[in-house]
Amino acid sequence: MPYIERLTAAVPLGGHSLALTFADGFTASLDLASALEGPLFAPLLDPAAFRAVTVEDGVPVWPCGADMDPATLRIWAEAGRVLSDEETSIAARAERSTLVR
Repeated sequence: MPYIERLTAAVPLGGHSLALTFADGFTASLDLASALEGPLFAPLLDPAAFRAVTVEDGVPVWPCGADMDPATLRIWAEAGRVLSDEETSIAARAERSTLVR
């Protein structure tokens, strides 16, 4: 069965940054400001709304209905920044290829 990335905690740090703790114990801080694009994430541009994050079933969610994929967050956290869509896809493919070996 493939591994499914999960968060155990997402703690607001100020602005649009979160301290993330993954189920395997990996931790990182990540500024998500550049990822908050489009109408779904627009409410999270308000720092107070962004701070309302909770973790449900391993996924960070907000009361406005927004959520973020934990696998994508892990890729970004390991990179130390939010990556472009292309960079994220390349990193995801590289991760999958190491899991197959």
